[in-house]
Amino acid sequence: MVKGIGVDLVEIKRIKEAIESHAGFVDRIFTPEEQKYCLSKARPYLHFAVRFAAKEAIMKALGSGFRGVKWVEIETVRDASGRPSVNLKGATRAKAKENKIGGILVSLSFSGENAIASAVALGEQE
Repeated sequence: MVKGIGVDLVEIKRIKEAIESHAGFVDRIFTPEEQKYCLSKARPYLHFAVRFAAKEAIMKALGSGFRGVKWVEIETVRDASGRPSVNLKGATRAKAKENKIGGILVSLSFSGENAIASAVALGEQE
């Protein structure tokens, strides 16, 4: 059962500028694992931007917006085949459990100027 959906589109340039001009932006938004992954890429801003979009899409799918959610409690990871998945931590994980969300599907994409992510929150299996 679908419990919520979310989508977010961001300008890659906006995320690049935020990273370059705001000390602490990367540490406040991205987990160490996300940072390591993005920084291993030739064009890290693309990967930071799509993960930023994913976090916002996931917040929308959870139905919480930004209330009670910490950016670093939402982590986008990739499995061995490259498929993205979501790890929730801390209060964000507890909020999802409280709302009977059993998992979140996520899709990521970017073009030259924009990054987009969609998320679907799935209900717990009975």
